[in-house]
Amino acid sequence: MSRLIPLVKGEFDRLNKYNLFTANFVVLLLWVGLAWFFEGEELKMFLPAVFLLDATMMTMLMVAATLFYEKQEHTLNSIMVSPVSEDEYLLSKIIVNIINSLISVFFISAAVYFIKDVTYDYLKLVPAVIVVTVVHTLFGIRLSYYAKNFTSMLVNFIVYVFLFLFPSLFALLDIIGPEMARFLIILPPEASRILITTIVQEVEPWKLLFGYGYLLSLSFIFYRFIVKPKFNDFLMRETGV
Repeated sequence: MSRLIPLVKGEFDRLNKYNLFTANFVVLLLWVGLAWFFEGEELKMFLPAVFLLDATMMTMLMVAATLFYEKQEHTLNSIMVSPVSEDEYLLSKIIVNIINSLISVFFISAAVYFIKDVTYDYLKLVPAVIVVTVVHTLFGIRLSYYAKNFTSMLVNFIVYVFLFLFPSLFALLDIIGPEMARFLIILPPEASRILITTIVQEVEPWKLLFGYGYLLSLSFIFYRFIVKPKFNDFLMRETGV
C-alpha cells in the first residue's frame, strides 16, 4: 500500500504530460457551455446525462489513452522489473479515475450553481459517480487489452457506446419509452443512469438497490476473473516477453 501513493502521483503526472487533463477540461467547458442554454427543470434533466457521459465515456477513454501512451513509452517494461503488484497498478488507475470524476462533479456543480443557481442532491451523486467510474474503468482496461493500436481501441470503444451507452441515453432523453426502457436495466450504462438520475427525481427503491448491487458485483467479477487474470498476458505481449 505504501507504493500506491507514488503510483497515483505518477498517473496524474502522465495525465498532465499527455495533455489528457487539458482535453478533459475542454470537455467540461463544453458541458458548461451547453448547460447555459437550459433553464430550470430542463437543466436538471440535462445534468444527469452529463454526469453519465463523464463517468462512463470519459472514464473509459482516459484509462484507455493512458494505457496506450504507457505502451508507446515502454512504461510497462519498468513495471515488470519493479516491486509493484498487479493489484497496486490496477488500483492506482481506478483511484485516479475516481478522483477525475469527482473533480468533474465539483466543477460542473459549481458552474451550474453560480451561473444558473441550480442545485441537486450531491450526497446521492457522489457514491453513484464513484461506483459507475469503477466499473467503467475496468471496462476501459479490458477493451485496451486486445487493442493493437489506438485506432482499434477507439473502434472497441465506439462499439461499446453504440451497443450499451446509446440505449441508456435514449431512455434518459425519453426517445425510448418507459415500457421499452425497463428491459435495459441489465445494461451497465442503464444501471448507471438509474443511480445518477436519483439526484433530480425519485427512483423506485428496488431499482436503486439493483443498480448498486449489480454494478458492485460486476466490478468484482470483472476485476477478479477478467481484468486481473489477463493483466500478465497483456504485460507479456506488450513487452515482447
